[in-house]
Parts: sequence; structure tokens; C-alpha cells
Amino acid sequence: MLRRLVCITIAAGIGCGAATAADTFDPSTSCSEILSGESGIPEVAVSFWAFGFLAAANDRPETITPELMATMRDILHQRCAGAPTASLAQIVQEMAAAEAEASPESTTDVAADGRAFLLRFLDDSEDRGAMTLALKPTPEDVRAVYAEPLASSLIDAYEGLFVPGAVIQPKPGQTELLSIFTTTGALKSGDAVLAEFPGGYKDVLDYIVGDVPIARFKFVEPGEDLGLAFDGLVFVNGRWVFMPKPWNGL
Repeated sequence: MLRRLVCITIAAGIGCGAATAADTFDPSTSCSEILSGESGIPEVAVSFWAFGFLAAANDRPETITPELMATMRDILHQRCAGAPTASLAQIVQEMAAAEAEASPESTTDVAADGRAFLLRFLDDSEDRGAMTLALKPTPEDVRAVYAEPLASSLIDAYEGLFVPGAVIQPKPGQTELLSIFTTTGALKSGDAVLAEFPGGYKDVLDYIVGDVPIARFKFVEPGEDLGLAFDGLVFVNGRWVFMPKPWNGL
């Protein structure tokens, strides 16, 4: 079954036709051999296969973008570096298991609360400006999530971000919400969900010190995947705060 998935993936991406040995790879082969290029298979095909495996394992199809492909490639290399003799299948199976376990009931409850909060930004009767300013993190909030010297840099940056007139709001016609909730611990460990966050998060993983719920979200028009995107909604010290684009503090 795994071999068949590989051929299907490559056929969709580069056209394998009547596959030859050079057109396929065996996921039971060591990840280091596959990712080194010795198999002759482009990394993009390996990343496509990994996304397909994760989607099938957790019944969660993905919209694949070049940014997500690059992040998946980096995650695979990172995990393989820690276990170079492990097979590619083993590594991706572990990613799927971690992803499935990343949302315990308590985290699910917090995510439901966070989504309910975000939906209020779609309500024209809400005071979006006041809601936005209420999301300003305190220095203690920032330091509970990120280590120094990044924390101090972010504290200064967010001081200038949350000013009168700053507002989180959808554009005209954007009446629906798309959101992804996970934890900072899951991001730091390189779980597959990292691929769904902006690539800059890979640059701040070493600074993450807490394990708290975090989300990225979009306001979109009905039926659309693309829209006005935000990242860094964090639940810390008992409340939701907004810490966007932490990599800008590096």
C-alpha cells in the first residue's frame, strides 16, 4: 500500500507513468537514504507523500502550498537527523501519532473557547477595537512563552502594536473563520502541525519555553481558503493574548 501511495503521489506531481525503479521509493528505506537524494526522487515528491500519509492517518486533508512544502521538508530532515537509521515510514507514522495526540480534551476545550472568541470579530455589533486592545500581552505573558533575548524584543514591539486605532477585523465579504489550534510545545517538538504555521516559527523554536495553546486563523469569504491571515493567538496566564510574528523580534 505504501509503495502504491508513492507512485500515485509522483504521478500526480511529475508523471510516473509506468514506474521504474528510479521513479519510486520504498518508505521502509532509511530516511537518510531517501532524503539524501540517493533514491533519485525529488524532495517535493517525498513531502507530498508525507502530507498524503498524514491526511489519511488523521482524516484531515490539507491544502498544500509552497510554504507548507518547504516546512514539511525541513521537518523531515530535522526528524531524520535525530534518527538517521529510522525508515521514512516510521518517522511519518510517529508524526501522525503525535498529531493525533496533540489535542487532549483540555486543549480541545480551550480551542473551542478560542474559536468562539474569534467568531466575535465577524460580528459587526462587537467593538473590535476594544477587543483587539484587550489582547495586548503583558511582559509576564511574553516571558511565559518566549525566552530572552527574544522576549524583551517582543515586549518592546508589542508595546507599539497595541495602540488606539489598532484593530483586528475581516475585510468586506469575509464572513467565515478558518482556524488551527495547537500548542507551543507541539510546535517546538517539530510536530506536523508546524507546517501549517508561517515559516518564521521555525526560527523561534529554540526560544519557546512554555507549552500553551496557540492558534493561527483567517477571515475568508464563503468557500475560500485564502483570506486575511493572522498568527499568534496564545492562551497564557488564564486569558487570550495576541503575539503575532515572533520571528520579527530576532
